[in-house]
Amino acid sequence: MSDATHEGRLVIGLSQGFVLAYSDFEAEFASGLLPNPALFRSHALDRADLKTLFGGSLSSEVVGFPGKSIRREPTDSDMRRQMESLLISSERTLVTSVFTKNDETIHRSIWPFYAIDNTCVNCHNETQGLSGEDRWKLGDLMGAQVVEKNIKPEQQALKRDSLGISVLIFFAVFALSYCVALFTRQIFLTKELQMLATTDAMTGCINRREMYKRINHLQGYSKRRCTNARY
Repeated sequence: MSDATHEGRLVIGLSQGFVLAYSDFEAEFASGLLPNPALFRSHALDRADLKTLFGGSLSSEVVGFPGKSIRREPTDSDMRRQMESLLISSERTLVTSVFTKNDETIHRSIWPFYAIDNTCVNCHNETQGLSGEDRWKLGDLMGAQVVEKNIKPEQQALKRDSLGISVLIFFAVFALSYCVALFTRQIFLTKELQMLATTDAMTGCINRREMYKRINHLQGYSKRRCTNARY
Protein backbone atom coordinates (compact mmCIF):
# COMPACT_ATOMS: atom_id res chain seq x y z
CA MET A 1 0.00 0.00 0.00
CA SER A 2 2.82 2.38 0.86
CA ASP A 3 4.62 1.78 -2.46
CA ALA A 4 1.38 2.20 -4.39
CA THR A 5 0.75 5.52 -2.63
CA HIS A 6 4.26 6.74 -3.39
CA GLU A 7 3.93 5.72 -7.04
CA GLY A 8 0.65 7.62 -7.31
CA ARG A 9 2.24 10.70 -5.77
CA LEU A 10 5.16 10.33 -8.18
CA VAL A 11 2.86 10.53 -11.21
CA ILE A 12 1.03 13.51 -9.75
CA GLY A 13 4.30 15.21 -8.81
CA LEU A 14 5.70 14.81 -12.33
CA SER A 15 2.50 16.15 -13.87
CA GLN A 16 2.53 19.15 -11.55
CA GLY A 17 6.22 19.70 -12.31
CA PHE A 18 5.61 19.95 -16.05
CA VAL A 19 2.63 22.26 -15.55
CA LEU A 20 4.64 24.54 -13.25
CA ALA A 21 7.59 24.52 -15.66
CA TYR A 22 5.30 25.53 -18.50
CA SER A 23 3.90 28.38 -16.41
CA ASP A 24 7.40 29.54 -15.45
CA PHE A 25 8.64 29.64 -19.03
CA GLU A 26 5.42 31.15 -20.33
CA ALA A 27 5.87 34.06 -17.95
CA GLU A 28 9.58 34.37 -18.76
CA PHE A 29 9.21 34.30 -22.53
CA ALA A 30 6.55 36.87 -23.35
CA SER A 31 6.83 36.14 -27.07
CA GLY A 32 5.36 32.71 -26.42
CA LEU A 33 8.41 30.88 -27.78
CA LEU A 34 9.31 28.35 -25.13
CA PRO A 35 12.92 27.12 -24.79
CA ASN A 36 14.05 23.83 -26.25
CA PRO A 37 12.51 20.63 -24.83
CA ALA A 38 15.71 19.62 -23.01
CA LEU A 39 15.67 22.76 -20.86
CA PHE A 40 11.95 22.38 -20.33
CA ARG A 41 12.33 18.76 -19.19
CA SER A 42 15.18 19.60 -16.81
CA HIS A 43 13.27 22.49 -15.26
CA ALA A 44 10.10 20.39 -14.98
CA LEU A 45 11.95 17.73 -12.98
CA ASP A 46 13.28 20.43 -10.66
CA ARG A 47 9.76 21.72 -10.13
CA ALA A 48 8.37 18.23 -9.52
CA ASP A 49 10.04 18.28 -6.07
CA LEU A 50 10.69 14.55 -5.87
CA LYS A 51 12.31 15.00 -2.45
CA THR A 52 8.85 14.85 -0.89
CA LEU A 53 8.38 11.28 -2.14
CA PHE A 54 9.64 7.99 -0.67
CA GLY A 55 10.77 9.73 2.49
CA GLY A 56 13.07 12.04 0.56
CA SER A 57 15.11 9.12 -0.80
CA LEU A 58 14.34 9.73 -4.50
CA SER A 59 15.89 12.34 -6.77
CA SER A 60 16.21 12.88 -10.50
CA GLU A 61 17.96 15.30 -12.82
CA VAL A 62 18.80 15.72 -16.49
CA VAL A 63 22.46 16.18 -17.38
CA GLY A 64 24.13 16.88 -20.69
CA PHE A 65 27.04 15.04 -22.23
CA PRO A 66 30.33 16.06 -20.56
CA GLY A 67 31.77 19.09 -22.32
CA LYS A 68 28.71 19.70 -24.52
CA SER A 69 25.92 20.24 -22.00
CA ILE A 70 23.57 23.20 -22.25
CA ARG A 71 23.02 23.82 -18.56
CA ARG A 72 24.01 20.95 -16.28
CA GLU A 73 27.14 18.78 -16.36
CA PRO A 74 27.49 15.36 -14.67
CA THR A 75 27.67 16.01 -10.94
CA ASP A 76 30.57 13.68 -10.11
CA SER A 77 33.43 11.76 -11.71
CA ASP A 78 31.58 8.43 -11.58
CA MET A 79 28.62 9.87 -13.46
CA ARG A 80 30.96 11.42 -16.01
CA ARG A 81 32.72 8.07 -16.50
CA GLN A 82 29.40 6.26 -16.90
CA MET A 83 28.26 8.78 -19.50
CA GLU A 84 31.48 8.34 -21.43
CA SER A 85 31.08 4.55 -21.31
CA LEU A 86 27.65 4.94 -22.91
CA LEU A 87 29.31 6.79 -25.78
CA ILE A 88 31.40 3.77 -26.79
CA SER A 89 28.80 1.15 -25.92
CA SER A 90 27.10 -0.65 -28.80
CA GLU A 91 23.94 -1.14 -26.74
CA ARG A 92 21.66 1.78 -26.01
CA THR A 93 20.64 0.78 -22.54
CA LEU A 94 20.60 2.18 -19.06
CA VAL A 95 23.58 2.04 -16.71
CA THR A 96 23.12 1.25 -13.03
CA SER A 97 25.47 1.44 -10.09
CA VAL A 98 25.38 1.29 -6.29
CA PHE A 99 27.66 3.41 -4.12
CA THR A 100 27.88 4.96 -0.67
CA LYS A 101 27.44 8.69 -0.23
CA ASN A 102 27.10 10.54 3.09
CA ASP A 103 26.43 7.25 4.91
CA GLU A 104 23.66 6.43 2.43
CA THR A 105 23.55 3.56 -0.06
CA ILE A 106 22.60 5.09 -3.39
CA HIS A 107 21.26 3.19 -6.38
CA ARG A 108 21.84 5.25 -9.51
CA SER A 109 20.19 4.66 -12.90
CA ILE A 110 21.36 6.60 -15.94
CA TRP A 111 18.90 6.64 -18.85
CA PRO A 112 20.64 7.95 -21.98
CA PHE A 113 19.09 10.37 -24.48
CA TYR A 114 20.13 10.07 -28.11
CA ALA A 115 19.51 12.45 -31.00
CA ILE A 116 16.69 10.76 -32.90
CA ASP A 117 15.20 13.69 -34.80
CA ASN A 118 16.63 16.49 -36.94
CA THR A 119 14.46 19.01 -35.15
CA CYS A 120 16.15 18.12 -31.87
CA VAL A 121 19.61 18.23 -33.45
CA ASN A 122 19.04 21.61 -35.12
CA CYS A 123 17.58 23.06 -31.92
CA HIS A 124 20.60 22.05 -29.84
CA ASN A 125 23.08 23.25 -32.45
CA GLU A 126 21.33 26.61 -32.66
CA THR A 127 21.00 26.98 -28.89
CA GLN A 128 24.67 26.18 -28.29
CA GLY A 129 25.96 27.93 -31.40
CA LEU A 130 27.86 24.87 -32.57
CA SER A 131 29.48 24.55 -35.98
CA GLY A 132 31.72 22.18 -37.90
CA GLU A 133 32.75 18.94 -36.21
CA ASP A 134 31.27 20.09 -32.90
CA ARG A 135 27.71 20.08 -34.24
CA TRP A 136 25.28 17.48 -32.99
CA LYS A 137 24.35 14.71 -35.43
CA LEU A 138 21.63 12.08 -35.51
CA GLY A 139 22.46 9.18 -33.20
CA ASP A 140 24.71 11.22 -30.90
CA LEU A 141 24.47 10.74 -27.15
CA MET A 142 23.17 14.12 -26.00
CA GLY A 143 22.60 13.54 -22.31
CA ALA A 144 20.81 11.40 -19.79
CA GLN A 145 18.24 11.43 -17.06
CA VAL A 146 19.75 10.35 -13.76
CA VAL A 147 17.55 8.78 -11.10
CA GLU A 148 19.01 8.19 -7.65
CA LYS A 149 17.38 6.48 -4.70
CA ASN A 150 18.67 5.82 -1.21
CA ILE A 151 18.14 2.08 -0.76
CA LYS A 152 19.69 1.83 2.71
CA PRO A 153 16.28 1.65 4.49
CA GLU A 154 15.22 -1.20 2.18
CA GLN A 155 18.53 -2.99 2.79
CA GLN A 156 18.11 -2.67 6.55
CA ALA A 157 14.53 -3.94 6.33
CA LEU A 158 15.70 -6.86 4.18
CA LYS A 159 18.40 -7.70 6.73
CA ARG A 160 15.82 -7.67 9.53
CA ASP A 161 13.47 -9.88 7.54
CA SER A 162 16.31 -12.24 6.60
CA LEU A 163 17.40 -12.44 10.24
CA GLY A 164 13.85 -13.19 11.36
CA ILE A 165 13.44 -15.90 8.73
CA SER A 166 16.83 -17.37 9.66
CA VAL A 167 15.84 -17.52 13.33
CA LEU A 168 12.55 -19.23 12.47
CA ILE A 169 14.32 -21.76 10.26
CA PHE A 170 16.89 -22.41 13.00
CA PHE A 171 14.23 -23.12 15.62
CA ALA A 172 12.25 -25.26 13.16
CA VAL A 173 15.33 -27.34 12.34
CA PHE A 174 16.26 -27.53 16.03
CA ALA A 175 12.75 -28.70 16.98
CA LEU A 176 12.77 -31.31 14.20
CA SER A 177 16.22 -32.53 15.22
CA TYR A 178 15.13 -32.73 18.86
CA CYS A 179 12.06 -34.78 17.93
CA VAL A 180 14.17 -37.13 15.80
CA ALA A 181 16.65 -37.50 18.67
CA LEU A 182 13.86 -38.30 21.14
CA PHE A 183 12.33 -40.83 18.77
CA THR A 184 15.70 -42.49 18.16
CA ARG A 185 16.43 -42.62 21.89
CA GLN A 186 13.01 -44.11 22.57
CA ILE A 187 13.69 -46.87 20.06
CA PHE A 188 17.09 -47.50 21.65
CA LEU A 189 15.62 -47.66 25.17
CA THR A 190 12.88 -50.02 24.03
CA LYS A 191 15.43 -52.38 22.51
CA GLU A 192 17.60 -52.15 25.61
CA LEU A 193 14.66 -52.96 27.89
CA GLN A 194 13.81 -55.92 25.72
CA MET A 195 17.40 -57.13 25.96
CA LEU A 196 17.58 -56.60 29.74
CA ALA A 197 14.42 -58.65 30.14
CA THR A 198 16.40 -61.75 29.16
CA THR A 199 20.08 -60.79 29.65
CA ASP A 200 22.19 -59.97 32.68
CA ALA A 201 23.61 -56.46 32.25
CA MET A 202 26.95 -57.27 33.93
CA THR A 203 27.79 -60.65 32.41
CA GLY A 204 26.00 -60.38 29.12
CA CYS A 205 24.57 -63.86 29.67
CA ILE A 206 20.95 -64.81 30.09
CA ASN A 207 19.59 -63.83 33.47
CA ARG A 208 18.15 -66.15 36.10
CA ARG A 209 14.55 -65.54 35.14
CA GLU A 210 15.22 -66.36 31.50
CA MET A 211 17.24 -69.40 32.52
CA TYR A 212 14.39 -70.76 34.70
CA LYS A 213 11.98 -70.04 31.90
CA ARG A 214 14.04 -72.03 29.44
CA ILE A 215 14.56 -74.90 31.94
CA ASN A 216 10.84 -75.09 32.58
CA HIS A 217 10.23 -75.06 28.87
CA LEU A 218 12.71 -77.89 28.34
CA GLN A 219 11.26 -79.92 31.23
CA GLY A 220 7.80 -79.54 29.86
CA TYR A 221 9.00 -80.58 26.42
CA SER A 222 10.73 -83.67 27.89
CA LYS A 223 7.63 -84.71 29.79
CA ARG A 224 5.53 -84.43 26.66
CA ARG A 225 7.98 -86.62 24.76
CA CYS A 226 8.00 -89.26 27.49
CA THR A 227 4.25 -89.31 27.60
CA ASN A 228 4.02 -89.65 23.85
CA ALA A 229 6.57 -92.48 23.93
CA ARG A 230 4.39 -94.57 26.26
CA TYR A 231 1.59 -94.53 23.81
